[in-house]
Amino acid sequence: MTIQLSIIVRVVAGREFLRRCLDHLARQTAGRPFEIIVPYDARVAGIEQIKNDYPEIIFVATPALSREDRLTPGIAHEVYDVRTAAGLRAARGDLIAILEDFGIAPPDWCDQILRAHQLPHGVIGGSLEHVGRGLLNWAVFFLDLGRYQLPLREGVAEYLTDNNVSYKRPALETVKHVWSERYNEATVHWALARNGVVLWRRPQMVMHQDRGQLKLITCLTERFFWGRIFGRKRAAECSRARRVIYILASPLIPAIVLARLTGKIMRGARHRAQFIIAFPLTVALASCWTLGELVGYLQGAET
Repeated sequence: MTIQLSIIVRVVAGREFLRRCLDHLARQTAGRPFEIIVPYDARVAGIEQIKNDYPEIIFVATPALSREDRLTPGIAHEVYDVRTAAGLRAARGDLIAILEDFGIAPPDWCDQILRAHQLPHGVIGGSLEHVGRGLLNWAVFFLDLGRYQLPLREGVAEYLTDNNVSYKRPALETVKHVWSERYNEATVHWALARNGVVLWRRPQMVMHQDRGQLKLITCLTERFFWGRIFGRKRAAECSRARRVIYILASPLIPAIVLARLTGKIMRGARHRAQFIIAFPLTVALASCWTLGELVGYLQGAET
């Protein structure tokens, strides 16, 4: 049987979130030429029971990158990237979609992906809607993913999120050397863009998101490390002169990001109250990201 759509679920939040995610996906994939792939390693608590409870799902074991029982922010993103690459290598579908386990797929999500890929574009990303609670959750969502919140215009995009993105296999295969060991959406999308592939944003491809209870210190630490990763990846893609410009301009990043975000929220007339109340937390998170991004530029490309 030809697989039409492979869905890769990145395990980030853990057991209960993964179950919820798989339940929502299973309702729209049963009996169809789709496959759900869950890359994991031994640190995913309760994974053996989950494998038994979802026999129709493909679980791909990956080696642990460290001996630590729990993922620290410093290595978490690297672990997720390695797992995702394993899922991509295992995928058999003509189309390949990626989401994270705190995503809650609406009933028409798979159908929206199929409709979207009637368009000629090799990579198509969707929108995100926050359905969780708590000011910290809102702040994290606004900073990390606010640019993908509805309302959005369909069209060419500079960035797409790996929380809700899909690829035509031929396009993804052209940059396999970039993701074969570690998948990072920014470097993959930059490589696709260099090959002339359009990054297309499709608002109708909606994914809901609920991260559950968050801790402030963890979120601040994550933003620093993830900002550093982005800075190092970007440093690898640009000239030395542009890298110097990024370093000098780094203090302006929070103001620019927050100004753009404020404009989007106020124009969109949605979640204004949550944005205003959570704004101090969003500023703190943005500052940690910026510090990490600056450190990444100073350290330079990863070796």
